[in-house]
Amino acid sequence: MRLNGLNTIEDFSNQDILDVLNLAKSFRENLRGYSDLLAGYIMASLFFEPSTRTRGSFESAMKRLGGQTITTSDVRGSSIEKGESLADTIRVWSGYCDLMVMRHPWEGASNLAESYSQVPVINAGDGGHEHPTQTLCDLFTLREEHGTLDGLRVVLCGDLKNGRTVHSLTFALLRFGAQLIFVPGEGLGLPDHIKRRIGSVYGTPIEKVKPVDLDLGALFRGGGPPSKDGTDIDAVYMTPSRPHQLAIYQEDVPRNMTYSKDSVDLYFTRHQKERDSGSPRKSYPKVSRQALRRKGFSKAMIMHPLPRVDEISTELDEDPRSRYFEQARNGVPVRMALLALLLRQKPWSDSHANNATKFTSGFLVAQLEGVNCDNLNCVSQKEPQNCDGKIVVHQGASNWFLCKYCEREVHVSAYVYKGKKIYHDIQQLEVKSYEQLSRIRFYSDWAEAESHGLTRAHEESKDRSKVKEVGF
Repeated sequence: MRLNGLNTIEDFSNQDILDVLNLAKSFRENLRGYSDLLAGYIMASLFFEPSTRTRGSFESAMKRLGGQTITTSDVRGSSIEKGESLADTIRVWSGYCDLMVMRHPWEGASNLAESYSQVPVINAGDGGHEHPTQTLCDLFTLREEHGTLDGLRVVLCGDLKNGRTVHSLTFALLRFGAQLIFVPGEGLGLPDHIKRRIGSVYGTPIEKVKPVDLDLGALFRGGGPPSKDGTDIDAVYMTPSRPHQLAIYQEDVPRNMTYSKDSVDLYFTRHQKERDSGSPRKSYPKVSRQALRRKGFSKAMIMHPLPRVDEISTELDEDPRSRYFEQARNGVPVRMALLALLLRQKPWSDSHANNATKFTSGFLVAQLEGVNCDNLNCVSQKEPQNCDGKIVVHQGASNWFLCKYCEREVHVSAYVYKGKKIYHDIQQLEVKSYEQLSRIRFYSDWAEAESHGLTRAHEESKDRSKVKEVGF
């Protein structure tokens, strides 16, 4: 992990995550028993987007541990309104506190903050990128129910496109061997860069299936034929119905994997309309008492990061399978644990010192010529003068590039060695060193390369893919 905070869930190893959950369990059993642990410490609570649960639980956690909070809750109440950069804002606030919690609408804002802060920074949500502390709360809730995180079967429903909670949770669950079933709302499926990372980094290709194959039709119309595989769901995780996604696919896990339980959990989100510029959605998964009568959902936990709109019926609030308000309550002990560990007032496990490597197959390089992030909501676009432009390069069956900040894929189709007139398809490139990359100019597409007077090389296509998909 990065010793100066938590930017993405991949900054924590599996053991780091378990350290947080184990300590959170101790705190939950005695919330009032640690009121002097962080006495004398100050947490800055910087929320440039609305928040109820995350901000409230962080501030409650800090005060239960004996610490104090200072805050700004609206950009109009800070000098950003006067034109101050985010980097300068972070420089100033880090001089006032011992730890900083920040929510910001720009993707990658937490990464930038980490670069300029003198104190640990915790990402409380950055645009549609990630929300790692919500994932810790979700994992805590799942483990308390099942006694383990290994091999769970979880359905993730709703806005998977804009839902930062789902992105962080997906990466974490895959590392614990979960089988995931994605059920997005219309036009709200997982972004391509998330799907590519699932396949390339976690080695888990996505298999497309129909709702009827997994008995998921009940999430759309309250009924459907029985499941073909006969297995149940551990949890259903719903996302809010205002910017999130919907598309049915199932993670294809190794066939010899064993699962801890036969049931499945359901995780729903609302549609993240504040981050979705698309047209109104006609179809969005919802969960009701009728839907949960289906055999596969009979023991499923119902989870939701909240706030909800109409994707979970209020008739389920008293259902013993509903866990969304418990998720919210768990935010206090989980964030108490995170604060205590990051401020070194509670010890990490012995393996923690060796966990400095991010869970990724890529390597970070300085800015490459022609490789530029085109995500308009990325902090590198909003505040380029304070970003270093570094790129994460992935190798494998194909070469691909990610922005260091928002972690979205940067599209590159061609390259040429500087001073040459022949350009090549990017998949012909075999990366050997950064020095080699520094001698190359990249292009987003062939037309751009040819507009610079270059000619395409005549080379055999290298079809390295072992996975095919036939569409009908």
